[in-house]
Amino acid sequence: MNAHSEGNLTTAGSADFEQRFFADAETVEVRIKVLRETYDHMLAAIQRNEWEEEEGFRILLTLGLGYAQGQLALESDDDQRRRLAERLADLESLAAVMKFRTFSFMRDNQVLEMRSAALQTSVGGLNAVIKRLQPERDELKAETERLRAEVKALQERLDSIAVAGAPAATTPTAGCSLMPFWKSVSSAVRRWFKGDHNH
Repeated sequence: MNAHSEGNLTTAGSADFEQRFFADAETVEVRIKVLRETYDHMLAAIQRNEWEEEEGFRILLTLGLGYAQGQLALESDDDQRRRLAERLADLESLAAVMKFRTFSFMRDNQVLEMRSAALQTSVGGLNAVIKRLQPERDELKAETERLRAEVKALQERLDSIAVAGAPAATTPTAGCSLMPFWKSVSSAVRRWFKGDHNH
């Protein structure tokens, strides 16, 4: 049997299914004209049975065919009746197998739908995480820009001191002015690593 199992998903090969039940099958389009009254009766029968409209017309057509073949069988000789009985048995067997295959396909589709729902839930969770991290990213970006501005301002101050030829005695003052900057950098880095560790 051409089938495989993957977790809870068991799929009969569609190629095998087609080869077994629809070998050399093709479709044709049938166009006929009927009276409005006939059409209304057919449509009413389709609605009562809750069939899809197009499928309902196919069912009514094949029901009429079956009735005509049955009438023919009643008028046939014994040999013809025997062949028709054998054909009926074959069709009953075929219908049973196709019903089972259809049931299997339906169950597979249910499994796929559940997997799809699980994936959609995962995607929704990831989107929520991204949305939650967005403010933190923006905050870190703002902090980085602020530190860059401080670095630029400090560099300008150091350049102006160097140009002015400030005495060495002023160096400790410049060194002291670096302390708030390095404390700010250190604090920002600690906050960033702390946030990254928590998330």
